[in-house]
Amino acid sequence: MKELSCDLHIVGGALTGLLTAYCASSLGYKIVLSERKNITLDNKKTTTDTRTTAIAEGSKVFLESQGLWKFIKGFAEPIKNIKVIDETANSNLDFNNPINKSNLGYIVKNSKLISVLINELKKKNNVNFITGSSLTSITYSNSKIISFSNDKKIKSKLIIAADGKNSTVRKILGTNFFKKKYKEKALVISFFHERPHNNIAYEFFLKSGPLAILPMQKESNRNQSALIWSNKPEIVDKIASSDLNIKYVKEIINEKIYQQLGNVTNINSLQSFPLSAHINEKFYDNKTIYVGDAAHSIHPIAGQGWNLGLRDVKSITKLLRETKERNSTIGTKSFCKMYNDKCYYDAYRLFEITDKLDWIFKKDQSYFKFLKKAGFNIINKNRIFKEKIVKFAMGF
Repeated sequence: MKELSCDLHIVGGALTGLLTAYCASSLGYKIVLSERKNITLDNKKTTTDTRTTAIAEGSKVFLESQGLWKFIKGFAEPIKNIKVIDETANSNLDFNNPINKSNLGYIVKNSKLISVLINELKKKNNVNFITGSSLTSITYSNSKIISFSNDKKIKSKLIIAADGKNSTVRKILGTNFFKKKYKEKALVISFFHERPHNNIAYEFFLKSGPLAILPMQKESNRNQSALIWSNKPEIVDKIASSDLNIKYVKEIINEKIYQQLGNVTNINSLQSFPLSAHINEKFYDNKTIYVGDAAHSIHPIAGQGWNLGLRDVKSITKLLRETKERNSTIGTKSFCKMYNDKCYYDAYRLFEITDKLDWIFKKDQSYFKFLKKAGFNIINKNRIFKEKIVKFAMGF
């Protein structure tokens, strides 16, 4: 069995794990990054993930501070305005950016983000990639935490679990969590359309669930956007199934987006995902911390999922830097609890906010319609309140 030794063992090689590895490696820590899937590291096509990620302006500022944004900005389509339309209460909100020389957010393809992170990590001498590696057990020895995967034994001072909603680390350590299953699925489509999107994002609140349209970069001079629609599982499965002719899928989408973007000219990718949210009882265990979806996941209604995980990365990066400057030890109970205390409230707050927003906007009774319409009117008339909502969404 091959033995490896490092400061940090990062479990999970998707977006959050890659970003954590990059930020920690810049501080000089020796890192092993293990991923159960076989990631291709030697060519440009590192993933088949066709989804997009919404990056808030605050997240962009952090990526800029880490020297990464210069590699990402060429693939990022800015969001300059957000239009919220509640069809159940016949109400609208327009959100504009109150901060000069910035945007409300950016839409980037996951494949582009992953490629940038892997390319930059490959330049680091203190990062060791292990792919096709499934974690099987975890033990402890003195000041080390030891993980076993396939034919490898990895000794580290700290495990950073970035292995997603179904975290293997969480299962092995038995960390408790609360999970909420929504009785709906998300339909995720990228498509070309007739009219330019003018860098406007749309959020429609429908009886069936929220539908978001996000502006993407042009390809071959064709207008492109992404659609995320929460709906009943049987409806999403029907639309996403290969049994339904693509022309009918186009017509279904046309009905929802024609007024904003004209006709759909081509569907580039179509996926569906079951919707659920969860939050761990705590974001740490013995010599272990959880980041991103391994710690929490939220309803996609506000498009804040990855930005919340990025704030975990920002917190652990700051803590790792301060610990190194003080010449202290990482992975201690106080270290792990300090990380938990920095991140837990932020995640719990967004978990509750997104859950309650999804609940209230599905209500179609006259009483709820009145409340929603009144709420929209109050926000529209109060510039300061409106700006606070925008800055919160931007991550400031």
